[in-house]
Amino acid sequence: YKDLQVSQFDGALGFNVTNAGEATVQGIEADGRWAVSDNVILTGSAAYLDFNYDKFPNSQCYFGQASNSTTHPGLCDVKGQRKEYTPDLQANIGAVWSGQVADGYYLDAGMDLVYMDDYLYASNLDPKAKQDAYVLVNARVSFSYNDDTWEIALIGRNLTDETVINFGGNTPLASVLTEDTGNSYYGFVNRPRNIALQGVYRF
Repeated sequence: YKDLQVSQFDGALGFNVTNAGEATVQGIEADGRWAVSDNVILTGSAAYLDFNYDKFPNSQCYFGQASNSTTHPGLCDVKGQRKEYTPDLQANIGAVWSGQVADGYYLDAGMDLVYMDDYLYASNLDPKAKQDAYVLVNARVSFSYNDDTWEIALIGRNLTDETVINFGGNTPLASVLTEDTGNSYYGFVNRPRNIALQGVYRF
């Protein structure tokens, strides 16, 4: 990318749209399905992402970071650093068993594991605003009749109750109110462990 624009929080109340210069994005993805038998299907996918700034001499500095830009006083040069929300590796693997358990009645049972590498979630690339790598475990079991009129399913998501920050950064006015002597962070998190009973009736 050339003339890449980003939006960065200024540490007070504003979000500044900045020309970040240049960035290179490259990677590889793969996914597949394997019918192990008439009843069992395995699925899997993986993605590797490399997203680095080739030129960004005018980035907002994070709290406590000394300005190091030779062309933009008071700002920071983040050339060679990775953009926020760009984990190196993402992957998932799953298995589903489907079959008839009684005359006309079917059972589907599946589980999947979702892996996400660590990533920064603050646009100023503050190393303290980091989401650690995690694995989510999800499962679903359903019972239905062969004419697809109805289905009952038990669904579990994030069964290991992982805390995952999907958006966040520096708290507005935190450094201003402390006169640059302190800082705080905020974050929005995904749902914790949740289990649901689902019923479907088609007519």
